[in-house]
Amino acid sequence: MQIEISNSRPMVEISYYGGMNTLRDIVVKRLEELGLGPVEAAVQAGIERSYIRDIVEGRKSSVRADKIVGLAAALRLDPAALSRNVAVPVDGDSPTDNRRTRPNASFPPRYQTFSGEGYIPLLGQSVSGPNGRFILNGAEMGRLFVPPMLEGVEGAYAVRVYGTSMEPRFKAGETVWINPHEPVRAGDDVIVQILTDEENGRESYIKEFRSRSSKVTRLWQHNPDEGEENELTFDTESVFSVHKVVFHATV
Repeated sequence: MQIEISNSRPMVEISYYGGMNTLRDIVVKRLEELGLGPVEAAVQAGIERSYIRDIVEGRKSSVRADKIVGLAAALRLDPAALSRNVAVPVDGDSPTDNRRTRPNASFPPRYQTFSGEGYIPLLGQSVSGPNGRFILNGAEMGRLFVPPMLEGVEGAYAVRVYGTSMEPRFKAGETVWINPHEPVRAGDDVIVQILTDEENGRESYIKEFRSRSSKVTRLWQHNPDEGEENELTFDTESVFSVHKVVFHATV
């Protein structure tokens, strides 16, 4: 399979993983480097949601020539090299870069850059259901001060807490500040965004992160309403993003 790529600068083809690699090896390693799940990477690249997941889970061992460009875009790899099972990051990206999810990729438009000139945007939201569920609508409702740990952090944002499901940790009306690049560990407070069946649909939760496997993501709420459970579980393939809460206050 041959793909012609026009590029003004010569490309030195070096596989950053060394040795012989299968397509699955490259995909799994690259997703780990980028800090992305297979569904999240596919959604960001605008390709079929299950496409990369099928490679990771072994249901697909090769891709057609007309699909390699989309897969390469999702993994930020050179498509011609990827067609030969060689991993060559593009645009200066390499495995030594900090692992980051794409900042604030959570609502239409899929990615919006905020200038960060001395403030953090407070994002608008609409309340939509049980377990403190809400929807980020992408509108900037206000501008808040920048906590020291978020100075210079691109894509940082803030939202208001709705409901009492996280009391006493967070109270209704408090504001939480989020760093979308910070690694998430068990016990961290997070904003989790879940894909819905609606086009571009997302629903969000402020919860404590417990664990994430290839199948299930587990969250915890401290003060569930009557009839609700402390633990919430979601299919991992439906989890669009998990962003860490790094500061909270009443403003």
